[in-house]
Amino acid sequence: MLLEDGFENIVGLDPSIHLVRFARSRLGRRFCPVVGVAENLPFRPGSLGAVITCFSLRDVVNLDLSLDEFAHATRRGGALAVVDIGKPDNLFWRSLIGFYISHVMPVLARFSIRGRTCGNPFRMIIPTWKKLQTNKRLSDMIELSFGPCALKGFFLGGLVVFEADRFSVWKNVLQ
Repeated sequence: MLLEDGFENIVGLDPSIHLVRFARSRLGRRFCPVVGVAENLPFRPGSLGAVITCFSLRDVVNLDLSLDEFAHATRRGGALAVVDIGKPDNLFWRSLIGFYISHVMPVLARFSIRGRTCGNPFRMIIPTWKKLQTNKRLSDMIELSFGPCALKGFFLGGLVVFEADRFSVWKNVLQ
């Protein structure tokens, strides 16, 4: 989809060599698979035009370091887009989404994947959601590391899209 929308090349980063090989087999020669982690990106400063992360930012070990790495690797004028589950700021909605993720989603997943895999891989979302920052806090962290950030929430804030522009280095200015 990104290649069809005008991106020249796509670099895919994942700690699993199996996943990057699988992606390469599906996406072709304009996809460049890289084994690595967000906390230590193997890219030159300013070498990326954009960073897009979908349903993976919640899994990083060090969120601050990952956001700093995204900013370091992205050229000025570049962008960051994050799509992930959200943790609403409002306690009532956060509790409702937390109940859904902890109790409803695993049951739905178990029935939908019945017999196709061992166990329930969706249960791994529960601990990552628990350590997730609230939507506003994550937006503030992105803005501090990357630049001006817009937050769009869907499904009561349980699904979020963050869009940030790398026009300046906010951390360097503030320090």
